[in-house]
Amino acid sequence: MPKLRLSPEIQCHPTWLEKDGAVENVAPEKLPVSPELAAALNEWRDRWDATYDMDDPMNSGFSSDAEEQKFRQDGESLAARLESELGPDWVVQLRLS
Repeated sequence: MPKLRLSPEIQCHPTWLEKDGAVENVAPEKLPVSPELAAALNEWRDRWDATYDMDDPMNSGFSSDAEEQKFRQDGESLAARLESELGPDWVVQLRLS
């Protein structure tokens, strides 16, 4: 049974395929999901990347607690959409650090 981890990482796709002990960072477009969901996942990733200050990593983060909470809620919603579109043969995990 394939496992898909939804987890934001700077300059990576937000989706990670876990299979046979290996983890692969996979583009949402490569998954068997709708183009609308793939686009929403990429937009969510872009929001995460926008929190990172490449020149001063210590200055990275969300601009407010409300913005961070919204990001987390959107991650939960995206994970639920992934579960729905991928179906019962997949395990979807949301991992937010």
